[in-house]
Amino acid sequence: MSSVPNPNLGKGELPDIGQFFPSHCEPGLMGSELEQITNSLSPVPALPRNRGGLSKVTGGCRAPEDPKYLPTLLHFNRARRELELATTIDEVKQIRDKAEAMRAYARQAQYSLEMQNKCAEIKLRAERRLGEMLQDAGIAERRGNNLLRGRTMQPRDEAPSLEELGVSKSQSSRCQFIARLSNEQFEEKIQEIKESGKELTSKGMVDFARYLEREQTRASERDTAIREGTTAQPEERYQIVLGDFRETLTEPLVESSSVDLILTDPPYGKDYLPLWSDLAMVAARLLKPGKLLVSYSGTYHLEEVIARLSEHLQYVWTATVMNGTPPDTVFALRIMTYWKPVLLFSRGDYRPVEKRGWFKDRIDGDGRNKSHHDWEQGVGEANQLIEALTHEGNLVVDPFAGSGTTGVACKQLQRRFLGCDVDENTVKIASCRLKESH
Repeated sequence: MSSVPNPNLGKGELPDIGQFFPSHCEPGLMGSELEQITNSLSPVPALPRNRGGLSKVTGGCRAPEDPKYLPTLLHFNRARRELELATTIDEVKQIRDKAEAMRAYARQAQYSLEMQNKCAEIKLRAERRLGEMLQDAGIAERRGNNLLRGRTMQPRDEAPSLEELGVSKSQSSRCQFIARLSNEQFEEKIQEIKESGKELTSKGMVDFARYLEREQTRASERDTAIREGTTAQPEERYQIVLGDFRETLTEPLVESSSVDLILTDPPYGKDYLPLWSDLAMVAARLLKPGKLLVSYSGTYHLEEVIARLSEHLQYVWTATVMNGTPPDTVFALRIMTYWKPVLLFSRGDYRPVEKRGWFKDRIDGDGRNKSHHDWEQGVGEANQLIEALTHEGNLVVDPFAGSGTTGVACKQLQRRFLGCDVDENTVKIASCRLKESH
């Protein structure tokens, strides 16, 4: 059935939706059901109506006394019951298609968002049910996707094809993604969207399912790294230790004036601004004269960050990492930013590294990859900075080591590395990465 509203209907007219759902829906309104639906509608005063019969004040929603409004709501409840009773893919597809037709009509007829979402909810429930049926029919298994989620499969010679079932590939993918959500996740998301006053859409539900899947994958990878990192022992040239940099980066672990480069990425928020003063103080003690502290920074508090680093170090330059992903957004200022500052500060007058050529202040970003840590930066970016500013065998320190990106880059480039972090789990992840990197 087409989802395009009937052009023969006036803007204020409802189609006869009694024909929209399977024929075994009872045609009459039962008293208790009618009372329940009537009570669920907020009473509104009589208002002047436009030519199409819709209230100009109620946002397109018909007043409860409109006799055509009540059967519409009643059929939504019947459609949900029909989904629970449906046993074939064709029945579910029929309910889905007709709910989409009603949603499209409600939108064109300028009914309230609540009314449109009632139609969209039936459509989403039908798509979820269709996804479950496709999985149980073996479609997911034959395509090699791990979508069965523990369902028992009945033996069969061969699963039917999507073409045989009358389902497109995109529809199959969308429905099976929605079916991946647990009942609790699905119901909570439906309720959240309705309460927020937003539009219920299939795309929004698929995006939510994809987001949960990505988070589950990331959590699994992190748990594995933590378990492996518990026993990992990096080489002596590449060390990652647990502790606050202000207390950890002292002798005998690291001597004063012995570090060739500090490359780090402190937290950016306002609450963390005092750390930048402490970082500058520690860097001034650890760095060799003329060597650099190179630090990523956010843009919102950039002026104060520079001021705090200048308390103990000398400003040299601001390089930029060009984002290879959609821009970050600063909502308070309504600014979309396509770059990230990388600050260069030296202990005393800066002494450029000999025989390393010119330092290029435009760094190609690796894109958004946060699989090991929520604040993770790219190994490729670290490689560009370390290779340009140090020689093989030099000592690089990272006071905010996180998941060990700087250490991995140092190992790849044959630089010595010392890092620390206050989070035990990230130290374990970093230890594992250092052990496995080449």
